[in-house]
Amino acid sequence: MNPALIGLLIQVNAGFFAWLLLWYLGSPLIWWWPLQALGALLLSVVARQPRWWWLINASFVPAVVLALRLDWPPWLYLLAFVFAWLLFGRIDRSRVPLYLSNRAALRALDNLVPEQGKVLDLGAGTGTVLAWLGRRADIQVEGVEHAWLTWLIARLRLVLKGSKAKVWRGELMQAPLADYDVVYAFLSPAAMPALWAKAKREMSSGSLLVSNTFEVPGVPADKVIELNDWKGASLYLWRMP
Repeated sequence: MNPALIGLLIQVNAGFFAWLLLWYLGSPLIWWWPLQALGALLLSVVARQPRWWWLINASFVPAVVLALRLDWPPWLYLLAFVFAWLLFGRIDRSRVPLYLSNRAALRALDNLVPEQGKVLDLGAGTGTVLAWLGRRADIQVEGVEHAWLTWLIARLRLVLKGSKAKVWRGELMQAPLADYDVVYAFLSPAAMPALWAKAKREMSSGSLLVSNTFEVPGVPADKVIELNDWKGASLYLWRMP
């Protein structure tokens, strides 16, 4: 089930049970939102959602309460929306938020790219992977990012570092994959089935698809590299036949 839908169900159920408990105890409703936040956190854990969803579910209602009390002017919310659109792009369409690869993932990925290889970062974000791999003189590094502000940050970052890596702005699922030895992706569970279908159509025999954290449903990885980071994440590898 979609994690966002699970989150919505958690918010509704936590709110209902918090109200029901306060009504039963005869307690003032001022305690409703802290109790709802605690309930949302516990339900997130029980539902085995990823840890970042624990924080999202626990902070959602307190953030709404805080916003109402601050009584900010409406244009601030519009400004926040525009900033989020520039930073994250059309998440409603791509269903791919901004995830940043950590040092453990970068080191593991570096070891997977062969000498004279060509690698594509599908969803380059702020250019972390490109900047890291771009230090190698023996490989060709490219990336694609769909969000305008994130793409601009990545491009400026590579220019300031004098990196030979390249990044262009475009739709992730429209980027050609045929010419790459390694395709790296840190997307989302929702995007993995389409990515797998695209990889099977376009990637050449012997090339490697690497996914950070997210598996392809129903397709066991040929190899799994445990990153041993605080998220308990892994790299999932599929060798194209």
